[in-house]
Amino acid sequence: MQRLFRMSDLGLLSYYLGIEVRQSKAAYARKLLQRANMAGCNPCHAPMEARLKLSKDETTAKVDATEYRSLVGSLRYLVHNRPDISFAVGMVSRFMEKPRQEHMAAVKHLLRYIAGTVEFGLVYPKLSGVDNSLTGYSDSDLGGDSDDRKSTTGIIFFLGTKAVAWQSQK
Repeated sequence: MQRLFRMSDLGLLSYYLGIEVRQSKAAYARKLLQRANMAGCNPCHAPMEARLKLSKDETTAKVDATEYRSLVGSLRYLVHNRPDISFAVGMVSRFMEKPRQEHMAAVKHLLRYIAGTVEFGLVYPKLSGVDNSLTGYSDSDLGGDSDDRKSTTGIIFFLGTKAVAWQSQK
């Protein structure tokens, strides 16, 4: 292509759409934590509290909807490289219309989890002769939403040992 077009070789891809490639997967997550003023927070070990039930009918004080939407939108983007937060991000995404303090607390808990797992992400090394079998897993909470009694289903598919597709959907 260099013979046909004027172009320059910038070397190996190192940064694309907010995701650092090869050197570190954590650049976007660190920027998100800094933007949320949680760069030095205490990390936690789970993306969401166990058996947490959030509702649209919360009675606590409202929070800044613009800030809440910005944080949740950034978390939705981070899901592309972090399937471990899919369910929690889907849960907090349901309350973007009228976020309350409980909803923001769940977002901050998720950010604390990201602070403790900032180096997590998907890695796809080039290997030959590896297992290329397709394996899938799914789970559902069967009517777990307290507002409308709808279920949330999660799926993940692996090609060999590498996650290639995942989803959490109400």
